Amino acid sequence: MPPLVLPDHLAVLQSTRPHLDVIGSDPWPVPDGWWEAAHERVRDLVADDRVGRRTTAWNDWPVGTPHMAIYLLVLGERLGGWSALLAGTEPTFPQKVIAEHLPEVSRLGASPVYRYFPSATDWPLRLLDHAGQDAEARLDALETSVDAIAVFDDVEPFATRRDALRGIFERVMDDRELRLLHAFSPYPELVRLWRHDLLTDDERAVLPELGGWTDTFSWSVAGFTVVHEHLASTLERSQSADELLASVALADGRSALPAAAAAALGRERADTVNADMADRQASFDKQAWLGATRDWVARGLLRGEIEVCRTWLQTVSQTAVSLAGLPGAPVASSTPSLVDFVQDVEETYTARSTRARNPLMDDFARRIKPVRTPAPGRPMRLRDGDEEIEDDAETLAPDAVEIGDPQAELAALVGLAPVKTQVRRLEAEARADRLRAEAGMPDSGRSRHLVFTGNPGTAKTTVARLLARTYAQLGLLSRGHLVEVSRMDLVGEYIGQTAPKVRKVFERASGGVLFIDEAYALMPADSPRDFGAEAIATLIKLMEDRRDEVVVVVAGYPHEMTRFLQSNPGVASRFPKTLVFDDYSDDDLLTILRSMAAAQGFVLGDGVEDRVRAMLPRPRPAGFGNGRFVRNVLEEAASIQAERVVALDAPTPDDVRTVLARDVPGDVPPVPERPRPGMYL
Repeated sequence: MPPLVLPDHLAVLQSTRPHLDVIGSDPWPVPDGWWEAAHERVRDLVADDRVGRRTTAWNDWPVGTPHMAIYLLVLGERLGGWSALLAGTEPTFPQKVIAEHLPEVSRLGASPVYRYFPSATDWPLRLLDHAGQDAEARLDALETSVDAIAVFDDVEPFATRRDALRGIFERVMDDRELRLLHAFSPYPELVRLWRHDLLTDDERAVLPELGGWTDTFSWSVAGFTVVHEHLASTLERSQSADELLASVALADGRSALPAAAAAALGRERADTVNADMADRQASFDKQAWLGATRDWVARGLLRGEIEVCRTWLQTVSQTAVSLAGLPGAPVASSTPSLVDFVQDVEETYTARSTRARNPLMDDFARRIKPVRTPAPGRPMRLRDGDEEIEDDAETLAPDAVEIGDPQAELAALVGLAPVKTQVRRLEAEARADRLRAEAGMPDSGRSRHLVFTGNPGTAKTTVARLLARTYAQLGLLSRGHLVEVSRMDLVGEYIGQTAPKVRKVFERASGGVLFIDEAYALMPADSPRDFGAEAIATLIKLMEDRRDEVVVVVAGYPHEMTRFLQSNPGVASRFPKTLVFDDYSDDDLLTILRSMAAAQGFVLGDGVEDRVRAMLPRPRPAGFGNGRFVRNVLEEAASIQAERVVALDAPTPDDVRTVLARDVPGDVPPVPERPRPGMYL
């Protein structure tokens, strides 16, 4: 499996460049000179005569601490989210902004990530609170609050909440009635105004904590539910959103949801969570659950779902601290482990092109003859001297698949216009099914199993592989790999062997596509007692019982596939769609020839394509090899070219690379019985 690499917009996470990572948003590389400019701006704000200083000690803040310094710290902690997770090289970003004014005792220690959350919902009004009853000082506080927000104008992860908060202050200052209310109203009335009447719906959506702690929990759990259900749909052994919510509460020592949480969730959902908590409370092992959850998220990272996992961590963290504090302000929660997540990202993803090489591997390779490691449950191959003794081995399980952009790869294939149209429709149907489900529409029960018909070498396997990755990308398959089998992999020689073989193959294909080549061979026309009938019956049952785990594609020649579909009454109904792979045109085959030659480093000389075109049969005979035919021609030409080149006294690099017209064989090369895998096979 190739190493996972962070996407470009996250690559800074594994660099030494200074950056602020607000988990759930894109990381922000700190521009050169930003800190110097920010500290200069902070000095000017702190020195502003309109903002006073503390006259009494408070927490770790001594007498004389500028109110502006504390307000800037609060903004740095809150603008990244109502409960922000700050990581990267600057996890103490808020403290670093006011480093010149921060008490030594308050400085945070070394940690890869910190979680920040408010203790009061009126935090934006802190400067107005300090202004007391003086109307002029209050109006100054409105203006200096906006000035303080401007310190963070360049900090991109803060943009949404920063701009919303600044918009509220500016609306207050531009409205005469609101200015008077803020200048003369008792402070508790201002707090109620901000909580109930002042904010628009869009502003509440961005700054949910200003509406109170129950609103904050409701907002957090709504986001968590959507993200968790998406991630859970792509991973095995997943808890439901309600089960995870119950686990979070149990891990923080709750025996039941607080009344405020139950009110936010609604009676039915709250009863479900409380019942689950009651069932598991006696046996709940917090450390075991934390470990299992860490492993579950790490599997999401391994699948390349880093964006979803980062958002999952953000929403679960917000829900956890909110739930832990209800009905009051948020408090620290032990779930999830933030440090573990950052560590898992570091260990799972890499921006390095190579890993450190262990010299033992070189020495071992020189001294030991390699032996293939059997798949789980596969008998070990025995050796007689240097010769392997055949056994009933099955194909090794496939490595994890890198999903990439399967639709772009499909579009890049030569020809196949009708097939491409059909595959795009299959993708659209899958996307539409998800939208319909989200809209509350019933499951259509659509079968995704397919029949591919066509001659060899028409890219049937390639398209099946791209389809597997497409369905994995959409969350319909958990892995997106392809397992290719034929009759010999499914049908046993004796009674009792066939069904287990089919089940093993189906298990290997779980989460991907099972591609059965020459599927008609499962039911020979002249052998009614053949075990192939048992293989088909077992396959149909598995397709029904585990319809969401595997997509089955059966492939073969058109006439023979018609017979196969009619061999069992249940077969045709399980395969509602057929994709027809027509033979390639002459131009398509020459395009494939050029691609194959370029991939091998060859240059086609003048006249090569004309000679190959002349070899193409018209009309195409039954069983024509298409891409395989072209590959065989190129390999035969390469062999003839090799014989010619080595006979030269001093061949140049151009001689070595160029295939000439005279290297193209005069006769059509034979098609090997088992063609090697390659392009368009």
